[in-house]
Amino acid sequence: MNSSDEKLRALLGLRVVCLVLLGGLVVFGVASAARAQGSPTSGAVTVEISRESAALTAGEWVEFNTVLRNNGAIATPPMTAHLSIAALAAGKHVDPEDWSPQRTQFLSPLQPGESVQLPWRLHVLFEGAFASFVTLVSENESFAPVVSPSLRVQVAQDSILPWKDVIPVVAVVPLFPLALLVITVAYARRR
Repeated sequence: MNSSDEKLRALLGLRVVCLVLLGGLVVFGVASAARAQGSPTSGAVTVEISRESAALTAGEWVEFNTVLRNNGAIATPPMTAHLSIAALAAGKHVDPEDWSPQRTQFLSPLQPGESVQLPWRLHVLFEGAFASFVTLVSENESFAPVVSPSLRVQVAQDSILPWKDVIPVVAVVPLFPLALLVITVAYARRR
């Protein structure tokens, strides 16, 4: 074998290696583009809130809506909308389960340009300043959480009957032992 044949084989081998590497880069680029195209970015989904603030008295309900919109070019994955409530002052504790009967809503994928309206209800239990907001999350790891603007709630103490929903229960509960005593005495006298 002469040196020109060896050079030709080396050059041919180098071209094959270059073609394989170039093919691998093309496949990697196409797969990355497909993966990026198959998952919406956090900017593709927006959440709007129907009201920004509410001034209430303890014991009242506030209702509001959020509108979720897919501004992207592809469908979203299935999403979960979760309502959160936070006290804005130190020393206040909010138990969200007591403030809202439905804090989680599950959504089917939204098609491009599609929107959905979600209703929410909050039962404000005590005075103070609070913020409520909705967060969208998904099992799809490439979906970044999206948070709505907050609904600011200023709650005044009920000066007439604080804890409107609790007072009737507190007033009636002592009657049960008294009724049981009356029934027991009446039953004993009949014997």
